[in-house]
Amino acid sequence: MSITLSDEQTVYVRTSGKVILNACPGSGKTTTVAHKLYSLIQNWESIFSIKAGIVCLSFTNVAKNEIAEKFREINGFSLPYPNLISTIDSFVNTYITLPFAHKLKDIGKRYRIIDDTGYLDTIFQSNWKLNKDFGNLLHRFQPSKIDYTIENGIAWNGHDKSDDADFVKYGKAIKTTQFSMGLLKTTDSAFFAYHILKKYPRLAKYLATKFPYLIIDEAQDTSEIQHSILERLYNEGLKNIDLVGDPYQCLYQWRDASPELFLQKFDDTVNWKGIYLTENRRSTKKIIDVFSVLRRNTDKAIVPVIDTAADLSLHIIKYDSENFADAIGKYEQLCVNNNFASNNILVRGNTLKNSLLGKETNYSPWNTSLPYLLIESRMHLQSNEIKEAVKKVRRIVIGLFTPDISFSDLKEKEQELKNDTGTNAAIFNLIRGLPSFDLSLKDWTIQTQQYLKTVLELVNEPDFKIRKKNTAGFDKTTLDNPVNKYFKKSTTDNNLPVTTIHQVKGMTFDSVFLILSADSKGQNISLKDFVLKEAMPTEKQRLIYVAISRPRHLLCVGVPNTESDDELIKQFSNDITII
Repeated sequence: MSITLSDEQTVYVRTSGKVILNACPGSGKTTTVAHKLYSLIQNWESIFSIKAGIVCLSFTNVAKNEIAEKFREINGFSLPYPNLISTIDSFVNTYITLPFAHKLKDIGKRYRIIDDTGYLDTIFQSNWKLNKDFGNLLHRFQPSKIDYTIENGIAWNGHDKSDDADFVKYGKAIKTTQFSMGLLKTTDSAFFAYHILKKYPRLAKYLATKFPYLIIDEAQDTSEIQHSILERLYNEGLKNIDLVGDPYQCLYQWRDASPELFLQKFDDTVNWKGIYLTENRRSTKKIIDVFSVLRRNTDKAIVPVIDTAADLSLHIIKYDSENFADAIGKYEQLCVNNNFASNNILVRGNTLKNSLLGKETNYSPWNTSLPYLLIESRMHLQSNEIKEAVKKVRRIVIGLFTPDISFSDLKEKEQELKNDTGTNAAIFNLIRGLPSFDLSLKDWTIQTQQYLKTVLELVNEPDFKIRKKNTAGFDKTTLDNPVNKYFKKSTTDNNLPVTTIHQVKGMTFDSVFLILSADSKGQNISLKDFVLKEAMPTEKQRLIYVAISRPRHLLCVGVPNTESDDELIKQFSNDITII
């Protein structure tokens, strides 16, 4: 097999020990990790035990699947057992928390991980004792956002509240109640895992022997507790650990991600071997120059690799906040003129996204959630988001069969059926068979109610509870009518996809149109966020960095038409095109 790697990639593949790979956007990080895995298994038995394996972890199923697929694409076979490619949460749950949590706190039953954390808010806010003792705090600070800090303090939404005695009392009451129910969030699981390894170092020693080589992909998203878990492992004998990522692409501080810790280790040349990947194989030089201003000035410069005769300048498209259609039309024309096949409009948050799509968020023809969930499930299925589609309808089916079920019993039943292949297959077929969206709302409602009764063998048809004020348009309007863009796929009238920045992390497009807000209030991002004032970019600046490092050929930035040309040239350069 012929493997062609750059000098930087080769250095990483050949380096072992405590390694940090700082990989710029478009540097082929996933491909490089796949080559590292292949290189390791070639000489594995001469260095490590045949019963031991490599564990390669990332933060999402999409990311870990990309690594597995890239390995298979390069080598023609899947990574063999006992090696493992998984998510960091799954690894911690499977090998540390779930088997050993009872040794830390025995509740007489097995703990389980919950992915729907809003469930905690529902059950706690209806708890009479918690309401009696902490009513004000309970409804101001959602229980689902409360966590223990690594030092057994209390944090809310990532902010340490350990100095507030009343809040600590409230937070510990929440966590005590939650743990007694056997319910753990992924952040709780990491907290448990750290203290399990601290109390039982022989478990850390066992894991270091079982998996003597650990690779963490997207390591900039690693939290403080997860970093501490890793320290427990290499303090007990794990000699080879690779942290791979780009600190400027950390978008998960809401789950305590700490890019600063990644950079601290990268700068620690005594204990860690820091390696750069600086060759960008995705974008042109002019695009690289724009997003490079959001990096530390001490970092090595990013080097463009692609050879292009047409290095398009940054395009600034001015928009009218009352009507985005003109600006979007100009962006579309640029895409057409350059024969770009993959193009994307990016925004921060769903409010601006809905505004661009013209969604009628107040248009609600039914007074029950059932039809909306069915519609959303069908849309998920059309987007190949099968797991999400089945999850929504699973809840519907349980509710139709047991309408008086309590919320806690509903969650228990959902968990029970989650891995029931027969039930999931039946639900999948139910979604596929839903009546067409071409029907009028009236006909779709009638036929869907009849369909559910027949397929599920119900005694009565479910009642969608039509709102009286909407009955006049029911026999004329269809679900895919322009009036009902709430139900349509996320594209503009020009058929351009509109997505949030979080959704496109790791993706590549021919062109991108990032639309900025007029100011940086709240969650907004604006031109003001393009200026790096601190050594480390803020969360908003990292969002911009991710967005503008996605395109191959053309980067467009949308700004309000109140911005003057002189200010835009001053902020960027003379080498921009203003539309």
